[in-house]
Amino acid sequence: MVRYFMVIDLEATCVYPRQHDWQPEIIEIGAIILDSKLNEISEFQEFVQPVVNSTLSSFCLDLTKITQANVDRADTFPDVYERMLTWMRSNGLNTTSRSGNFTLVTDGIFDYNQYIQHQCKLCKLEYPEWAKSFSNIKSHFMYVLRARKANGRTHSMSEMTEKLGIEMDGQLHRALDDAKIIVKIMKGIRGRRPGFPFNTNATYRPDWTLRFFDD
Repeated sequence: MVRYFMVIDLEATCVYPRQHDWQPEIIEIGAIILDSKLNEISEFQEFVQPVVNSTLSSFCLDLTKITQANVDRADTFPDVYERMLTWMRSNGLNTTSRSGNFTLVTDGIFDYNQYIQHQCKLCKLEYPEWAKSFSNIKSHFMYVLRARKANGRTHSMSEMTEKLGIEMDGQLHRALDDAKIIVKIMKGIRGRRPGFPFNTNATYRPDWTLRFFDD
């Protein structure tokens, strides 16, 4: 069993109606480090200043409840990312390889293949080795609860918490609050399947093209 889990959620600039030339930029990072028994070790939360579309759309403001002032006062991604790496290392995580001492956990594959990939390209940063494989909580949920939707879509966080009998709290589409909900889902799955390992079950796709919520 791995020594640590790092649960991470990202929020990004968005617009509606969708624009196929839109470049999403990360505007908030929320992360929680857990030990193997899912006890919390530390939290990280920072806003990020976008540079391509620096003014948040009304849709984004309403969806995330992140304010323009939040991002205007924030640093750009390279500085925030460096502070996150420092936080990870200071809490015992090995960030130097793909097979480190922790497993990344996320809600779906979107954040890694869309947001992190595009942000790294935008900032001319190499995609991190430690983020090239991760644990998709949606797939684990479907496996343990044998829950599949008739339309083939995956379950939302609110649907997963409802089926697990877990109370929803916090603000949806806020990075740290969403990360906390993922932790609750992990604990709910462990309640159904004690010792469930949350092994990595998804990988970074370098050929991924930008997608939209209603694709």
